[in-house]
Amino acid sequence: MDISNEASVDPFPIGPSTIVGRTIAFRVLFCKSMSQLRQQMFRTLLRLIYRCRDFLAPMFSWLHPRNPQGILAMVTIIAFLLKRYTNVKVKAEMAYRRKFWRNMMRTALTYEEWAHAARMLDKETPKMNESDLYDEEVVRNKLQELHHRREEGSLRDIMFCMRADLVRNLGNMCNSELHKEKLHVPKLIKEYIDEVSTQLRMVCDSDSEELSLEEKLAFMHETRHAFGRTALLLSGGASLGSFHVGVVKTLVEHKLLPRIIAGVGLCAVVATRSWPELQSFFEDSWHSLQFFDQMGGIFTVVKRVMTRGAVHEIRQLQMMLRHLTSNLTFQEAYDMTGRILGITVCSPRKHEPPRCLNYLTSPHVVIWSAVTASCAFPGLFEAN
Repeated sequence: MDISNEASVDPFPIGPSTIVGRTIAFRVLFCKSMSQLRQQMFRTLLRLIYRCRDFLAPMFSWLHPRNPQGILAMVTIIAFLLKRYTNVKVKAEMAYRRKFWRNMMRTALTYEEWAHAARMLDKETPKMNESDLYDEEVVRNKLQELHHRREEGSLRDIMFCMRADLVRNLGNMCNSELHKEKLHVPKLIKEYIDEVSTQLRMVCDSDSEELSLEEKLAFMHETRHAFGRTALLLSGGASLGSFHVGVVKTLVEHKLLPRIIAGVGLCAVVATRSWPELQSFFEDSWHSLQFFDQMGGIFTVVKRVMTRGAVHEIRQLQMMLRHLTSNLTFQEAYDMTGRILGITVCSPRKHEPPRCLNYLTSPHVVIWSAVTASCAFPGLFEAN
């Protein structure tokens, strides 16, 4: 008989493979009936209990219903296990809710949605020890000193101490972990900021003949120079510009847009528009920023890369920027809007440092040319 076409079967074990399993199998095999097997198992169990009676007897007697201590211990153990299970379940539910609200914050389309998610996340998050993130004692002492100075000191004393003591990152209160996923700043930091604002308004609104207008202006300029200004840095450009649009739009809606803006692309558009024009721009004309939708087909891009060594057409970017910035220079944009635009341009020379172009360093440079020069990245845009 030809068995060349028969299917081959790999060897496989029959029956249990462990020693315990084989022992039980042999006992079952030598039993005459199932009743005899049950009897042997019952005898084995009784024999095991008899051997362990010295250990089990005190335990069973201790758990006897007439023994209140045993009942109390049993109830305590059961309550502990139930509480442990409940705590684990509650922690798991809280972790799930925190994850849910974090995802809602990441996918929020408006500030109101983000604020609602942040508020709910704050309710679900256990209160952390904020003193580990910043020096509460330093901020509290400075706040008490400000209160004392406002109550007992003169305006000149306030101005003198403000010049010397006003620090932006007092006690590390600008630590990002303090403000991450938070809708409000810590209470102590808010009180300090409010007190500083109150004293600055006292100096500005004072009608006392003790201070002249020139002294007030000089104090404000010096204090602002020492304290520094808040700036908006929109770095990256390219596809990140779509995120920048949302950031700037939200800041404009809440009137929180800083005067100093650094970056390329959208920064040039923001710095060349007055406040009413900026508000209407995000309502009607923001779609004009869609530069990457005009790249062309795959064959056009390949041809451009082969001939010019760049993926995008720099001349098309120049035309769009000239239309959006109206051929304004840095100085003209500053005079018209009061905003300070900073654009960094790198030199092709190896040892020459980058240059920061603004209304002070390059007042007569046209903004669109600075943006295109800053975008001239090898392989992305050709230098022009």
